[in-house]
Amino acid sequence: MSKNRISQIIKAFVISMVMLACSLGMSSSSLAVDNPPAVYRANIGRITIEVDPRVELIGIVFRLAGSPEFNDGTLRPYVKAIEKHFGDFDNHPVIKMATELRKTHLMSCDGPMSLAVHIDRNYRLRKTDEEWPSTLDYRWEKQETAEFLEKLRQFAAETKFDEFFKAQRDIYETGIQSCKDLIGPLNLEKWLVDFFGVKDCGDLKLVLGFVNGFYNYGVRFTHDQTSEKYAIVGMRPFDAANTVIFRPKQLGTTVHEFCHSFANPVVEKYMDRLQPAGERLFAVHGPAMRMGGYQKWESVMHETAVRACVMSFVRHSFELMYLDYFLKDEVKAGFVWTEDAGNFLKTYESNRDKYPTFESFFPEFVDFLNEYSKKAAQ
Repeated sequence: MSKNRISQIIKAFVISMVMLACSLGMSSSSLAVDNPPAVYRANIGRITIEVDPRVELIGIVFRLAGSPEFNDGTLRPYVKAIEKHFGDFDNHPVIKMATELRKTHLMSCDGPMSLAVHIDRNYRLRKTDEEWPSTLDYRWEKQETAEFLEKLRQFAAETKFDEFFKAQRDIYETGIQSCKDLIGPLNLEKWLVDFFGVKDCGDLKLVLGFVNGFYNYGVRFTHDQTSEKYAIVGMRPFDAANTVIFRPKQLGTTVHEFCHSFANPVVEKYMDRLQPAGERLFAVHGPAMRMGGYQKWESVMHETAVRACVMSFVRHSFELMYLDYFLKDEVKAGFVWTEDAGNFLKTYESNRDKYPTFESFFPEFVDFLNEYSKKAAQ
């Protein structure tokens, strides 16, 4: 995409937000639809932008359980709505179990979000082709998951969660429209297909997580012909007024989380060969990694591959100024090798006849990381 096109996107986004601000002065009845369903989404090709009740419900449960990642950076009006509606339920059995799971299983961050996409709208585990879904986060064990979901259904019924979700219509739809205006012209679906060399990207679901604040997750669900790839992006305040808005900087985050669903299965196939690099890098940069929530070298390898892919997207889709910002942010996060790893992918991008897919090139990437980590450990 040309730089001029990006500038046009940003300009169009600003104009749309001005129009949105004007529309907020209209009465709710003038914008309402008779008996609207409690489904908040918009579609752009294979990408669905939505607010997912499963994500919000489980996020609220872990928020009430005291999990910091569901308590940081949340929009104040939304926090007040949660406190008003759920304030008397902080001792509910599911809240106590969530607290215990955090202590015993380190259940945090992407763990709860992985479960969210593996349950249906009645909060029961979805069917898969496997006896136990391999795409479900490893911290969820069969018996405890069944117990947790039983208590979750009780919580949803007793708190009248559906009523809460319907009552948040305005904030949800404002977020979705803001996101749609910005991401619509990017053709992200095509970039993912082309870059990873896949025939079908599956169903891409960009979920705006209003309880997630500063935190973002890339999770996936597969069954039979269903292949869902999720980018769960936290909706957080960017100004003192807590304006509900999806900002341009969140585009990189969206690409990052979608890339996890494409890159992680490839990384996992080569994890044994990646172990020397992973252990060396984690030994040197462990404190910074742990501060970012990465508690083991395997997670760092997943992140390394994904961040290199995102650098490729940024390099081709944005101005150099944003690439500089992106790389500085990577260094702050402890991933000081992202620039080198991303530059190494230029070999892949310029030799697609030899390497038709990201997976076909990945052995070269493994060798690069193992050699690079030797120097980093010195």
